Amino acid sequence: MKSFKQKYFPLLKQFLPMSASDMVMALGDPIIVFVLASLPNGTLYLAAFALGKGVAVFFESPIISILPTSNAMAGQAKTRQLLLRFVLLLGSGLTAAMLLTGSLINIPALFQINQSVWEAALLLILLLCPWPLAIALRRFWQGQIIRAGFSGLIAKGSLLRCLLLAATAFIMAAVTDRGEWIAAGALLTGVFGELLFIRYQAIKIALVEETPKSSLPINLSEMGHYYWPLAQSMLSLWGARLLLPFFIATTGELFIAVWAAGWALVISVSNGVRMVQQLVIRNINHIARESLCYFSLGVGGAFSFILFCMAVTPWGKAFCRYYGGSQLLGDNISNVILAACLLPLLMSLQNYLQGLLMVKSLTKEIGRSALIANGLMVLGALLFTQQGYPPYWIALIVSMATTVEVCLLAFYLKSNEQSQSGKRFFTHKSINPS
Repeated sequence: MKSFKQKYFPLLKQFLPMSASDMVMALGDPIIVFVLASLPNGTLYLAAFALGKGVAVFFESPIISILPTSNAMAGQAKTRQLLLRFVLLLGSGLTAAMLLTGSLINIPALFQINQSVWEAALLLILLLCPWPLAIALRRFWQGQIIRAGFSGLIAKGSLLRCLLLAATAFIMAAVTDRGEWIAAGALLTGVFGELLFIRYQAIKIALVEETPKSSLPINLSEMGHYYWPLAQSMLSLWGARLLLPFFIATTGELFIAVWAAGWALVISVSNGVRMVQQLVIRNINHIARESLCYFSLGVGGAFSFILFCMAVTPWGKAFCRYYGGSQLLGDNISNVILAACLLPLLMSLQNYLQGLLMVKSLTKEIGRSALIANGLMVLGALLFTQQGYPPYWIALIVSMATTVEVCLLAFYLKSNEQSQSGKRFFTHKSINPS
């Protein structure tokens, strides 16, 4: 028992605030879903929110990996400054691209989507244009805070964001029934409030200069080559997930509303394991990899069990019916959650392996694995929606694609280690000939 506490308690102490921050942050979508469902045109606004927020998250996706990159590069002042310039360029470019996409691309011409649903989603997209830049800067400073060992501040920032979001959503719902304005106002108020808090805390932290274990980028070109595979992995993931609601929207308003509500709950719980990657990056040099692996399995299993209980227990089903606003929506939401209940375990392993590959600067392998797995996700979802399958089949496709990615990441990691072992063996033989 003492050995167990010595191995895992320090990891748990670091992980819980970071995990809580992601889970509290992810509560934002269910809160907005609950408010939108209570509006007169609730089903329409739920469908519009699924599409509009999906587009916003797609444009956010290239900067999601800023957090682990900032964590890995926080030990050198020059690299931090280089990364900040890169973040400003990337975030500004994505904000501009989101504005142009919302203004120019005729999505209903590409997908058979109800015009009123798309008009509401389009307004939400245009209102959320500042989103990518705000998220990029927040994640840059969060990475430094995590590296310095103050992960509790990350949880406080996320709690502040959730409170601001909830207060804004309920206040706006009391004065207007326009779901697009409610959703955009709540999301932006929350994220900008958190950004200001994180920036204020980061200024007060003095980071220790460290000698990097591997070569780091020294200019914007090298930073782009290092970061692109990470951005591409998130682009392919969230690009695939963006297509899912558009595919589902072709099967009818009910199914897209079910997906919006059910997927929001699945992601809210599953996001609790994402910080496993930060834990691995920060601790791999002084904690045994086996301990990190077992910890990742335990964390993923615990969150998967939560989803399972939400799907099958009487109180879980009752919550889904209350949350969805009707028994029909609630029962379909329960099916989506049950189909995706293994996703947290798979995501925990995914983040564990990605963290190991990042510290070895094997970012290309991360990008390659994501591209293959997410391509399979899109093909499977397209096939199932064309046949009119309900949303829980799409949740199964997501879990299967994540399983493929975990297997590929493990394969690339093992191949690299075998290659390095072979190089060391031959180097040793050449230095000490028999």
